Amino acid sequence: MGLVHVRGLLSGPGGREREVEFLVDTGSFYTVIPPSLAEELEVKPVFTRSLTKADKRQVTAGISLAYLKIHGREGPVTVAILDAPEPLLGASALEDLGLRVEPSTGSIGYSRPYSAPLV
Repeated sequence: MGLVHVRGLLSGPGGREREVEFLVDTGSFYTVIPPSLAEELEVKPVFTRSLTKADKRQVTAGISLAYLKIHGREGPVTVAILDAPEPLLGASALEDLGLRVEPSTGSIGYSRPYSAPLV
């Protein structure tokens, strides 16, 4: 299996939204967005957390919530605001939305039935 990319619509608390191409990273708990995207969508950190990157470096990231629409599903997801080469779709967002990586095709599929969030 190679790299899996997926497009989604990410929005902040004020309703600003943007289509984002994510690299799916099942090794990352959080969905990672760069500070410039967080600023554009008005996603502000609620608290900070020390995280360990893939190369074992410790970094501090702002943690917040954003709203994600992806692959026919939508809901709030926890995001880490952190400099990264590209936005990452983490395991917690996949689980929250009932999605999984299909290893045989390198695409995204459904892991369980889903009902849209009540607003």
